[in-house]
Amino acid sequence: MTRDTALSSTDPGQYLTRRLIDALIREDVAGCQSDSQAVGTATVPGSPERPATWLRWTLARGVLWLPVNPATFMQRWQWSSDALIWQPADQTEGVSEVDHYEQVLACLTANEHDDSGEQLAVYADECRTAESHAAFCQKERLRWFDEIRHQGQSWKDLSRLSERLLYFDRLAAFLDHPFYPSARAKSGFDEAALAAYAPEFAPRFQLRWLAVPGSEVTALGELPGCWPEFSEVGLDNQLADSHHLLPVHPHLWDTALSYYLSNTEIGARVVRAPAPALWVRPTLSVRTLQLEAAPDVHVKVPLTIRTLGNRNIRTVKPSTLYDGHTVQQILQEISGSDPALQGAFTVTDESSGLHVGDLPWLGCIVRRFCGFSDQQQLVPVASLLAESPDGRCVAQMMADEFNHGDLTKWVRQYVALTLTVHLRLWLVYGIALESNQQNSMVVLTPGRPPQLLFKDNDAPRLWPDRLCGQMPSMESKVAQLRDQRILVNNETPLAQMFTTITLQLNLAVILEGLAARGLGSRTQWYKLLREELISVLGQLDDDGINTQSAREVLLEDRQLYTKYLLRAGSLESKSRTGAADINKFYGKLAPNFLGQVS
Repeated sequence: MTRDTALSSTDPGQYLTRRLIDALIREDVAGCQSDSQAVGTATVPGSPERPATWLRWTLARGVLWLPVNPATFMQRWQWSSDALIWQPADQTEGVSEVDHYEQVLACLTANEHDDSGEQLAVYADECRTAESHAAFCQKERLRWFDEIRHQGQSWKDLSRLSERLLYFDRLAAFLDHPFYPSARAKSGFDEAALAAYAPEFAPRFQLRWLAVPGSEVTALGELPGCWPEFSEVGLDNQLADSHHLLPVHPHLWDTALSYYLSNTEIGARVVRAPAPALWVRPTLSVRTLQLEAAPDVHVKVPLTIRTLGNRNIRTVKPSTLYDGHTVQQILQEISGSDPALQGAFTVTDESSGLHVGDLPWLGCIVRRFCGFSDQQQLVPVASLLAESPDGRCVAQMMADEFNHGDLTKWVRQYVALTLTVHLRLWLVYGIALESNQQNSMVVLTPGRPPQLLFKDNDAPRLWPDRLCGQMPSMESKVAQLRDQRILVNNETPLAQMFTTITLQLNLAVILEGLAARGLGSRTQWYKLLREELISVLGQLDDDGINTQSAREVLLEDRQLYTKYLLRAGSLESKSRTGAADINKFYGKLAPNFLGQVS
């Protein structure tokens, strides 16, 4: 499953079809896992020769016969690559073969009066965008790799930490999200916008600027010293007495800004600066931009594109500015007071930013990478499986550089560190971070143990009773949190986030990918993961911490939680899923790969 998350030379449509069908099984769409029946070929219309097992998947308008092979990671079955067979309930139509994502989605439509049809049509368009973007980005990847090989360049030729960070972000950008099928789509970007603003193409561009009446702007913390003067963007410096300059992504400036301004009272009172200013480069998240004049500073600005689902529009809610800083402070206090976590992780400084009321399309968050040197390396977890121009993946490169080529030792250190930090945050402090592959980084320093770096910490799950019971001083911080969805009152939401983010995305996906590349076996890697998990739980037991809830969920249960991102983000409405947060909608059908490993 994980090897094909990289852009490959195979047909993008076939690649996307495989990812979609496997996701439909994994997320139990329309009961694909829970309500289907596994049957032999004799039961299937036409009695095909292969494979041995098919799922009889009964849908609203007929039966979709789905050829499968057994699987163990994240789902019990995966598509065999043979054509599916559609048997409509209306017997006036004959059976037909289905082997393309558009045909599969058409089979899911309930009827012409069902609102799912519209959502499926929107998602089909997203898939077409993903197919187009994949082909376009693959051409750029091949061009860039050829250029690097021709010039004899290496990542180590980049002397500045900030340059190397962008390099690994760019490698990671060519690697799709492990589970969301159409992750390649940046809906709202055409090819010209991809080339101008996406990290795959490593562009540089200048921000646009709005002068907003100061009475409407809330400014937090300290803005970067390179923030432009009014005259630098073509405005009278006297405006500084009454206005603030707010950055606007040029794509938003050129597309939706006029519409947004015309539909809000403040629109008539802002001034569009005629000139751009402040050169930036996009990071992996696209809307977060590295400042060329201060490369240890990133600025997160609203961007009206949609990624990982039609409902995931990449604006910036003002509440995230406050909550991200509050969680940053909580984590810093924990790290500074718990000997087991001192030096194990650090966080970016996200105390500064601007917002205008509750408008999600106007404002910014300033992120600072403090205390790092050019001798260190920051590696996004999202990049660890990304292939470099010399054929190695990033995890291999880091093992070669920092562990004398001992990949197993490097992986063990990473696994142990990740489990130590996140299990302790969960079981001792009642915190589960949404530190996905993009928001979690490995800090590598010659001669020192690795460290984790967390950024964008505005959407954790936090159990106040546990945190404040351990650290009563945290009550005031918890009271400051604005998004009440952060707060939970039992173990389950913490277990769900730990399982789906830390265990599955940040650990198991990496191990699966290494095995797929022939770098060790699945058995070897899962044995290592289980050993380190049991070791960390044992250390917590020795500290008097109750680990039973984690043992039950991670070691004893036969099935693990799974995040249903496709369903919540694209295929089903919030009223149908009941999910308060589309990024936190779960099922529990994944086989537990942490059972006894022989």
